[in-house]
Amino acid sequence: MFINKIQYTPYSQNPSFGLSFRKPQNIKLFDDMHIPKSVHGLNNDCFVSIEHAGRQLSISVDDANFREIGKSSITINDEKTLYNDNIEVFKQRQKHSGAGTLMKLGEIITMLENNIEEIKLYSLGQAVYFHSKFKFKPAITDIEELKDYIKLDVLPRNCDERFKTVCDAAKKWLDNEKQSENYIEDGNNILYEYLQTVNKYKLNLDEEYSIMPGFNMILTRDNVLKNKQYFNGLFNRFGIDYQINDSSY
Repeated sequence: MFINKIQYTPYSQNPSFGLSFRKPQNIKLFDDMHIPKSVHGLNNDCFVSIEHAGRQLSISVDDANFREIGKSSITINDEKTLYNDNIEVFKQRQKHSGAGTLMKLGEIITMLENNIEEIKLYSLGQAVYFHSKFKFKPAITDIEELKDYIKLDVLPRNCDERFKTVCDAAKKWLDNEKQSENYIEDGNNILYEYLQTVNKYKLNLDEEYSIMPGFNMILTRDNVLKNKQYFNGLFNRFGIDYQINDSSY
C-alpha cells in the first residue's frame, strides 16, 4: 500500500513546514496526508486528500482499505471566499471520530495557502457546535432572527454562573434601543461567545443546549490567525506537519 511521505521542505512565505503541495490551475492544494491510527480519536490509519474540478473542491478522508469515511465539498466563490457546501461523516464509519476535524483542518489549510479571506457555510442546528469548535462565528443578518436566538438560547442561562458574562452582554444588547452601526455584528459576537462557552464546558451534546434550526456561519483568516495556538495544537494532535506563524501573513 502506498503511504505518502511528507518531506520537510519549509516555505518562506507561508505557514507550511513539512506538508507538500501541488498547484494545478493556479489553486494550491495539499498532497495526500497519512494520519496514523495512533493519533487522537482514530482507530485505524486514514488518508486525507483534496481534489478539484474547476472551482469545485472536495476533501475526502479514507480508511486504509480506501473506503471513504467522510467528504467535504467546497466551492471557490471568488478570490476572497470559500463556501463549504457540505461536510459529512458517513454513519457506518463514524467510529473514526476525528474525520470531521481532519476535513475542517484541510479546509483551513486550503484557505491560508490560497490567501483566501474567509470560509462561509450554512450550519444545521445539530452541527453549530461542531463548526464553532473551529472558531466559525454566527453570521445572521436578520435582526429579529438574531434577537430570537439570544432570547431563546442565551438568556435562559442567566442563572448559571458559567454564562454570566455573556448573559450580561446579551441583556445590554437587547436593551439597546438606539441600535449602533455595529448592532448586528455585536449580536453575532454575543452568540459566538455563548457557543464557545457551551463547548468549553462540554455541554454541546446535551439536548437542553440544542440550537434550532441553524444559521449562516463564517470563519475569517483573521480569526484563524488570532487563534493560531489552538489550531497549531490540532495540527500537532493529528500528526499534520503544518504550523501557522506570526511572520507568515
